[in-house]
Amino acid sequence: MGSSDSLAPRDAKIISLILRSVGIEECEPKVILQFLEVAYKYFIEALEDAMLYAEHAGRTTPNGADIKLAIQTKVGKYFVPPPPRQFMLEISSRINSKPLTVLETSNLIRIPGEKTSLLELYYATIRKDETRKRKK
Repeated sequence: MGSSDSLAPRDAKIISLILRSVGIEECEPKVILQFLEVAYKYFIEALEDAMLYAEHAGRTTPNGADIKLAIQTKVGKYFVPPPPRQFMLEISSRINSKPLTVLETSNLIRIPGEKTSLLELYYATIRKDETRKRKK
């Protein structure tokens, strides 16, 4: 969403306008490509399903009812609604009612210090002059 908008395909411009309409003024070009990919995949799968429904009904081309049915079957696959708020509150209160377990510090395995372990990112910078001297 920037200076390259004039060179973008029509569908990418539409995605960009949709993003702007919800308040996203700027994003990386890869974001628009991701949205395009998802939209194309969803659209193609819905059309393929509509073609299958029309073929099953003995028609060569899908009608509006076939496309509507195909979209309705895709809704459950791609757009799963979150669980009800009350359900989440009940589960969270049940889980949060149990106290956290306290670990005994005497039984824990100690990891080595930072200088002797592989957990530290240890590196030394070498100037370009020193690299040339080492190669000779």
